[in-house]
Amino acid sequence: MDRGKREVILDEIEYWRENRLLPGHYCDFLMNLYDVDQERGDKKVLSMNSLQQGNIRTWIFTFIVVCFICLTILYFATFPFLVQLVCIPLFTALCYTGGIRLRTRNALASSFLLAIGSLLMLGLGIFLIREHGMDERVFITLLVLGCALIWCILGYIISSPVLLYIGFGAFVLLYAGFFAQVKPVASWLMLQGLWLPISLLLMWFCWLVHHRGKKLAAVYFTTSLAVWFMPEIDEVFLRGQMPEAFALFCMVKVALICIILFVLRKKWIAWVAA
Repeated sequence: MDRGKREVILDEIEYWRENRLLPGHYCDFLMNLYDVDQERGDKKVLSMNSLQQGNIRTWIFTFIVVCFICLTILYFATFPFLVQLVCIPLFTALCYTGGIRLRTRNALASSFLLAIGSLLMLGLGIFLIREHGMDERVFITLLVLGCALIWCILGYIISSPVLLYIGFGAFVLLYAGFFAQVKPVASWLMLQGLWLPISLLLMWFCWLVHHRGKKLAAVYFTTSLAVWFMPEIDEVFLRGQMPEAFALFCMVKVALICIILFVLRKKWIAWVAA
């Protein structure tokens, strides 16, 4: 059998292993059967199997990468301004490139790299704004808005739940912060009116996209459930208000959402279940 066909078969066996479609020892047997040159294990330096098996090259590579990132972050403030501007997109692009390349072969490593890249972009951006005395209220808002757009657009393009969750979370924070500035004191009913339509809109998006992809539908569904309880979170943590019947309100909303999910269980499970 030529090398190209063997590579296709080996990729399929690796997919079976990662998605647990076959027991691990069956996959090992098939890999040894088709990987006659024993090159497969050497190509993937960074994988969960190589970490588990104690591959010395994998551990050394991981150690070097972690040390490089830590040293760069520790001494980031000493870099010239232009170097700082270059480092942020460079590190983010490297993490995103690795995450995109691994998304079909190693979902865990892909999600980890995408999350690290997102945190570096936001964290180093905030540090840069504060280090150079920029107007934090304006520039941090623009930074979070820009990051949220990048995360949502890229997450939608590559079907990454991690980026979509982070992007939606950033938009939620911007929405909450804006209305906290506009209306520092708000009644419980007003907060329900601010947040519940967003929750229902996300649920509608879940129904709208479930034919295209269950992952994306699941992101909209879980985000909708989180936003359902945002009025209470907004009231307590952003505005410092605690109504007397707060616990009763929370119990009523929990009971209400449980009843709705129970009645509509056949519909929403079909939307999000892969």
